[in-house]
Amino acid sequence: MEQAGLIELTGCIDNNTAAAIEARINASLDAVPQALVLDMAGVGFVSSLGLRVMLTAAKRCRKQNAKIALCSVSVQVVEVFQLSGLSSFFPMHPDRAAALQSFDNLTE
Repeated sequence: MEQAGLIELTGCIDNNTAAAIEARINASLDAVPQALVLDMAGVGFVSSLGLRVMLTAAKRCRKQNAKIALCSVSVQVVEVFQLSGLSSFFPMHPDRAAALQSFDNLTE
């Protein structure tokens, strides 16, 4: 893929941070609408509101025919996605390089 947006997330994705993260995601998709990687290496917790922000991002990507991927997701955060049933919406990769490479391997 020729270009992908990258957002590094840190801390908690919760009531205090969800609006700012959603704004960053939207700005990235406005600037680079083909693909988005969310680097979750620094994220220790995702609340239900945080999950809503992530799901909204995935839906926007699907609507504009863009790809989304997560990378460097901690075991605790993976479990939150699995328990919520949202893990199928987000390809998860061990690092940025693998996430970016996954866009090259996708075909419509």
